[in-house]
Amino acid sequence: MTQTKEDAWEERWRSEWYYSLMPLIIKGDGERQEFKIEKLVRSLEHAGADADLSERIAEEIREGVIEGMTTTEIYKKAFQLLHKHEHVAAARYSMRRAILDLGPTGFPFEDYVSELFRAQGYETAARVVVQGRCIEHEVDVVMKKDGHTAGAELKFHNTPGLKTDVKIVLYVRARYWDIQWGAEDRKERGIDEGILITNTKFTTSAERYAQCCGIRLIGWNYPYGAGLADMIKNTGVYPVTVLTTLSRAEKIRLMAEGVALCHDILRKPGAVEMLGLSSGKLESVLAETKAVCLT
Repeated sequence: MTQTKEDAWEERWRSEWYYSLMPLIIKGDGERQEFKIEKLVRSLEHAGADADLSERIAEEIREGVIEGMTTTEIYKKAFQLLHKHEHVAAARYSMRRAILDLGPTGFPFEDYVSELFRAQGYETAARVVVQGRCIEHEVDVVMKKDGHTAGAELKFHNTPGLKTDVKIVLYVRARYWDIQWGAEDRKERGIDEGILITNTKFTTSAERYAQCCGIRLIGWNYPYGAGLADMIKNTGVYPVTVLTTLSRAEKIRLMAEGVALCHDILRKPGAVEMLGLSSGKLESVLAETKAVCLT
């Protein structure tokens, strides 16, 4: 059987230092796990860094990893090293944090998800009130495509370690039953499918119950190959919070002016000028925006 690149990394690092030197690091949810260099390499390559640079950065990180270090600390170090060499790859590597930064900016997660699905050919609407059999429900995002209508409940978390648990799936299942029953009473087609979308992860129980009861889940990396991260990469719909050439305050000002996506900057270049940036920085912002959004 052909050995994959990941298998080769696993074999190499296990043989050299895995059993004697592998430190335990702390994930966002407090769980301890062994540091795996091949996982870091894979995430850097996924962001667009070439294999050689990814391996060099991962090796430098490995040398500094100590017992009890957090995944956030490792991410920050990897981002700094990557940013020295590949600004665009660094921006994409920071995507998960960029989505977390949507929380306090005033740009609702519902609107961002609407843009993601619109880029995939859906007709979308956010915060739609739908009458059920028993009560009214506000559906975060309603999306239509090819005669199919889906309603999405969104669960936004401000920190990466928080997971969406089975109680939320139970709640969503109950809501969509009521919505579907209401449509049946009115002899309407209504919403065909309920979806629960989060920017982090689901608990194992949430995934098992959703598979059993017919609620589709979309998390950051769930399902494999079709999660939120994959949707962002495939559509190129990036929030302005991903840009590394803008300060946090500058990003918030842009959001307040309705410039929430990288494509908004390209469509409205004058919006960035209102920030009063120097000509050099303005040029850097526009260059990074084009590189991130158009490649």
